[in-house]
Amino acid sequence: MKKAEKLKGFKKLEKKEQKEVFGGLKPIPIGPCGETGGQVISWSQDRCWGYGIVWYNGECWACY
Repeated sequence: MKKAEKLKGFKKLEKKEQKEVFGGLKPIPIGPCGETGGQVISWSQDRCWGYGIVWYNGECWACY
């Protein structure tokens, strides 16, 4: 934040201003696969690896 404050035109938003920008909604968690999506597969943690395969929150995910 200290580095950002040094930028020209920088303004730190107060809580009320932040709600106006975001509409008062909390951001939606993206999850392990980002915005591409994915699904849980029933693989064990030691088998859960490879391209597009991620271990997240105790589950193995296959990302699209």
